[in-house]
Amino acid sequence: MVQTSKQQFHTCAMCGAQTGEQQAIANDYKCPQCDYELAHLDVAANGAIRGIFGWLKETGAEIGGRYQVETVLGKGGFGATYLVTDQRVHGKRWALKEIPEMLFDEYEVSLLSQLDHAAIPIIVDRFTDGGMVYLVLKFGGTKTLATECRKNQTIPYAQLKPWILQVANVLEYLHSRNPPIIHRDLKPENILIDDENRVMLIDFGIAKASVAASVTRTLGRAASHGFSPPEQVMGTGTDVRSDIYSFAATLYFALVGKTPVAAHERVAGALLQAPGELVSGIPPEVNAVIMKALSLNINERPQMVADFLKAFTGDGAVANPSGNALDTSKTVQISEIQFGPVLKAGLSHAAASGQQIQSSIPKKNSFSLIGAAVTVVVVSAVGVYWFITNQSEDTVEPLQPTEAVIMEQPSNPLLPVPAAITPEMSAPVLTSAPSALDILNESLESKNFKVEAEEAKRSAEEKLKAEAAARRAREEREKKLAEERARAAEREKARAAAKAEPKTDWGNQQQGSF
Repeated sequence: MVQTSKQQFHTCAMCGAQTGEQQAIANDYKCPQCDYELAHLDVAANGAIRGIFGWLKETGAEIGGRYQVETVLGKGGFGATYLVTDQRVHGKRWALKEIPEMLFDEYEVSLLSQLDHAAIPIIVDRFTDGGMVYLVLKFGGTKTLATECRKNQTIPYAQLKPWILQVANVLEYLHSRNPPIIHRDLKPENILIDDENRVMLIDFGIAKASVAASVTRTLGRAASHGFSPPEQVMGTGTDVRSDIYSFAATLYFALVGKTPVAAHERVAGALLQAPGELVSGIPPEVNAVIMKALSLNINERPQMVADFLKAFTGDGAVANPSGNALDTSKTVQISEIQFGPVLKAGLSHAAASGQQIQSSIPKKNSFSLIGAAVTVVVVSAVGVYWFITNQSEDTVEPLQPTEAVIMEQPSNPLLPVPAAITPEMSAPVLTSAPSALDILNESLESKNFKVEAEEAKRSAEEKLKAEAAARRAREEREKKLAEERARAAEREKARAAAKAEPKTDWGNQQQGSF
């Protein structure tokens, strides 16, 4: 008689539904009700599920003979975080992170040991049990931002704002390190909230130091659907603006009650509705900065957390997402700076409307350039005056202007207009000849273009040389490997031939056969 084993059931930490093991396996180890992962998956590089490292612990399970699971706080790509009670310390609560031993990376432990912030967890213990590595984290609460969203569907802006400011504070701390630390997995499940409404940021498993020459670790090549920016999904490199995208996506989820459209779907043409169009009570400036931070173009997002935070603190207005505002972080050409009455044609409208054009050029350099421009203009005026006064009366006919020429007096006292300018003196200035400022602009632009072109050429040549060297090294390795394989095949062939060759048994030879 064949005995059939009793089917095991697994309780979903998200919705509480019980699912049979075979049914869960058939559904890619996910809950059929809410699609929440019920196990630590072993996923191949092509996305195929090869198996599991283990099922998630359920309520009441004991870990390490000491910690009893109360609930699952969150589940990520490489681990899960439980809320547990310590049986040895009178039921004290901890956050217990569980990572399959084969996926564990020491980087997270070493990173957390170097950080000191109230919103970053402290590791108080570490142990291994049943093929899993456990990190015991200090935590005095029972909820996460995700559980609050599930309980209330949406979180009102007034309730969410204090948590926003706290998360922004810890992100600014991480980004101010040298080099900056990018969390890269910011989402509601990774924001813990304690009993005193203080937040704690967890799951630094795929965080990285933002160093241009560094290579992202294998475990760092992960993304969370709807919360990761396109540059992280596509593997083109991340920086502080990637965390800002994930931060905005987290706020979108909390305010609206649903995950924003994933980056790869938006790249394919899917539209993302603004949170203000879905729920009421969101300030217009907050609605605008969230959509700006969720831009697929990394350069159009707020460049720092402080810029993103202005909409929440009222320290300043959010820049126009259309990009019409002048970006003061970019280098501005000399011709785009207002020098008294001299204006470039493209900026005449801005001057007429009274807008003040800002520049990233330091004031000290600006005064130097103004002084140089004044010197050139004065020298030119003196030269023109000398040229006119030294010509004979029969060769130079005075010009009679048909209409009055009005010159706007400069607001800058450093740029005086020469007194008693006669028509004879002003006539040459009003010709089509380039001004001293135009000549200065053209000179600076040509120098900048030459420098940029030379740098681009050098960079391209160096890149081509590096690629050629890498290609030659790879071909050489492949050649040596092929030769080694050929020699191994020859040796194997010789051994096989030696075994197949018949041996003469001299002991059985008949006498007289010689």
